[in-house]
Amino acid sequence: MDDTIIIAAGFNGPRLSGNGGYVGGVMADKFTREFGGDGAVEITLRAPIPIDRRLQVGRAGEALTLRDGETLLCEARAGSLAHLSPPPPPIDWNDVMRRGAAGGAPDDSEFSRCIVCGRERAVGDGLRVLGTAGPQAGYSLSCYLPHANHADEKGRIRPEFVWGTLDCPGAFAVQDPDDFRPALTGRMTAKVIEPPKVGERCAVVGWKIGAEGRKLYSGTALYTESGRLCAIGTCTWILLKD
Repeated sequence: MDDTIIIAAGFNGPRLSGNGGYVGGVMADKFTREFGGDGAVEITLRAPIPIDRRLQVGRAGEALTLRDGETLLCEARAGSLAHLSPPPPPIDWNDVMRRGAAGGAPDDSEFSRCIVCGRERAVGDGLRVLGTAGPQAGYSLSCYLPHANHADEKGRIRPEFVWGTLDCPGAFAVQDPDDFRPALTGRMTAKVIEPPKVGERCAVVGWKIGAEGRKLYSGTALYTESGRLCAIGTCTWILLKD
């Protein structure tokens, strides 16, 4: 296949590059349309994703690639989440809402305007998946209220935004609160099971899977208030060097 996409300004993670979860969702949707499969797609990010620039999507064997000229940015291929067992959905929704009120990327950080966790993004603009580490070590809990601006014609949140919700809460779970180095998405495998509906209050549970040097491994699960599992994923985070 030969195609082009533009990651518009506003779909950023760091201020000047695309959010890994959102970009992963865009590529996963294209991969599924091209190859089929059960919906679990593995995305590997090779370089920061430029915003407001026409990028090339191509087929390379059993994978899709995203390039900026000669620079390989991203690869998408079939993935598996059969090994993943998510924690149960939260019970205390007062706690979910408290974390949503207090959490998200700090206003003075590189991610304050992230499409997913940026507190500076208005309702209906950013996803405002706002949360914090906890309630115990190695976990995070985030609040998400699906907005009509991110939905399809049936009122379901579009896959690229569902992928976005699974991104940043993983970092909340795995990062050491005493280590403030930014962590960037390196690889993400996710599956959208049943997208949430507009206005259907949701929570994202994140948990730490492991760590190896500057690589951190997380899982995330998106649940509705009724306990329905909407999507699940894993992520490899790369801590930037000092």
